Amino acid sequence: MFGAANGLLKEGARHYSGLEEAMFRNIEACQQLSKMTKTALGPHGNNKMVINHLDRLFKTSDAATIIKESDINHPAAKMIAQAAKMQENECGDGTNFVITLAGELMFQAQSLLQMGLHPSEILIGYEKAAKKFHELFEDQVCYKLEDHTNYDEVLKCMKTSVASKMYGNEDFLAGLITKAALNAMPKSKKLSLDNIRVQKVLGGGLQDSEVIRGMVIIRQSETSVHHVTNAKVAVFNTNIEMQQGETKGTVLFTNADELENYSKSEEAQFEKFIQGLAEAGIQVVVGSGSMSEMAVHFFEKYKIMAIKIMSKWELKRIARAVGAMPVVKLGTPTPDELGFADEVNFKEISSQKCIVIRRDKEENKMATIVLRGSTTQEMDDIERAIDDGTNVIKTLLKDNRLVPGAGATEIHIGKLIQ
Repeated sequence: MFGAANGLLKEGARHYSGLEEAMFRNIEACQQLSKMTKTALGPHGNNKMVINHLDRLFKTSDAATIIKESDINHPAAKMIAQAAKMQENECGDGTNFVITLAGELMFQAQSLLQMGLHPSEILIGYEKAAKKFHELFEDQVCYKLEDHTNYDEVLKCMKTSVASKMYGNEDFLAGLITKAALNAMPKSKKLSLDNIRVQKVLGGGLQDSEVIRGMVIIRQSETSVHHVTNAKVAVFNTNIEMQQGETKGTVLFTNADELENYSKSEEAQFEKFIQGLAEAGIQVVVGSGSMSEMAVHFFEKYKIMAIKIMSKWELKRIARAVGAMPVVKLGTPTPDELGFADEVNFKEISSQKCIVIRRDKEENKMATIVLRGSTTQEMDDIERAIDDGTNVIKTLLKDNRLVPGAGATEIHIGKLIQ
């Protein structure tokens, strides 16, 4: 406690030093974190129940979620958690392996420290082993993904990743993910994960899940138009209703005709706006927030499909899916602001009314996996497995080499290094 005693650090500061106080404490914290996630590794790993600070329950064997939702305070354990987070950002999977390996390295270092070795000597040894590992690792390649458009080949390569999360359902789930990825994959071999969406519909079982080409929105059309092909789409990031003035004013009517004409002129103005949309060839209008009855009436009159979206994020996604620009004021959008969809149709999935927007342009190809399940927790866990699967396909497009799995490569190289 020399720093705090000499007035070097502020009042109440604690200073730990030496083997017992600092190093072994840090090692212990890292080992605790490793033990927590180690038992969730692989297809026979246990599921963990995590309750976060908002009292929300997570049932998962995904280490990234366990770490994210557990509030880790220890600085040394936090560093490992950050390494796992980086692994999740880079590859989308393999977080548990990173934590388990770090914990094991710490455990081995502890016995070496007790033997009297200096930490820098242990570090030199680990660095030498890492260098040797990289040399040996290049020779372990057992398979290469040659054709990224071949369904069977892609399925074979990414199935193991899903099996470690959803053992028993991996064939069905991997099939869904591969189908969705191939639907959304452009010829340029660059897969954007935003183009593979997951829409969860409560009810039914996992086997009722399906892949739908296009984007699925759990909403129904406000008008009676339920199917449009080769449609121009206008996206409004505002309420579609009669515009109210900014200031308050008083209008004095002397007879009933004046009152009637006043509301008629307002209606005529609004009809002119919707008529302008119809004349521009717009067949689908997407609006955020409220949509007045007057608007629905005129959309019905001009046979325009109207969709009301409550979420701003959802609206942005739709705009990107159809290649439109969200317009903030009511008026006929310019041709640059309009989007296009090959097909917009209404579909009912187990009494849940949905709208499917499909556009088959190279840069906007989208696929949606409609997930079915009995509980929200189950569907959340399946969604995480889907996320891992799509990330594996994305990683394979960067580097198509594969090595033997289930720890075989690690055990073999471990023996060679020793």
